Amino acid sequence: MKNPHLTPTKPKEVLKYSYSQLNTFKTCPQQYKIIYMDGVRKPHESIEAFMGKRVHEVLEWVYDKDNRSKSYQTFDSLCKTYDEYWVKNWHENIYIADYRNPSDFYYSIGKRCLSNYYNKYGPSFDEPVAETEIELQFKIDNHPFRGIIDRLDNPGKGKWVIHDYKTSKREKTQRQAFNDLQLGLYYLAVQQNYKEIEEISLCWHFLRTGNEVLITHTQEKMELIRRKLTKLIKKINFAKKDENNFIPKESILCNWCYLWEECTAKLGKNLVVRAE
Repeated sequence: MKNPHLTPTKPKEVLKYSYSQLNTFKTCPQQYKIIYMDGVRKPHESIEAFMGKRVHEVLEWVYDKDNRSKSYQTFDSLCKTYDEYWVKNWHENIYIADYRNPSDFYYSIGKRCLSNYYNKYGPSFDEPVAETEIELQFKIDNHPFRGIIDRLDNPGKGKWVIHDYKTSKREKTQRQAFNDLQLGLYYLAVQQNYKEIEEISLCWHFLRTGNEVLITHTQEKMELIRRKLTKLIKKINFAKKDENNFIPKESILCNWCYLWEECTAKLGKNLVVRAE
């Protein structure tokens, strides 16, 4: 059922791939079609996504040029900035899939994430940061890609560390990190955009617990990841030959989806709770 109140953007072919697009196709092919082929966009977002964005913004603020020139930051200054971003960006289309937890619960999780990070890296935050929130263009077998890296450090000549902040509950094991496609993509992005590459490391920050996973890929492992990415792109391109190939894949993740009115597997709206 189509939403009569929603005006989709003009459908257009995806010109550049991204990790979020590939992951959307893996999660639900029909969701991929609705978003990236039909051009449907909605202002809705989950409270978890909203909280994660605010935490990311604070950590970007911590490492901006002005703050890096300071000798230290207080935790209160991080909390004040978090509050300002929270209030400034709050909107009426934020929803909670788990109705048992109020918005204050997720707000406090964000504070805990910042506290864990501050206890490990504050108050000086003197990491060798090259850039934050960098958007890079690159290619995989002539397929154009774009990606945004949370933070890129340059601890020495030819050495680069890609940092990714996670505010979700789920953490990766060392083995899962070695097979992760997202930071594998970012590895290729840095490799193609920076000179004097001797070593590229990948660091996941699991902010809810303060745990971290740091890995360094071999060229053999990166070739395996590249082949996986190419195989996934071929699957997407094959599916585009017939719109009926984009079948919905129902799972628990449907509870966080706001495209029920456009989905052939659902009826009506997603009955999640509006955050207050």
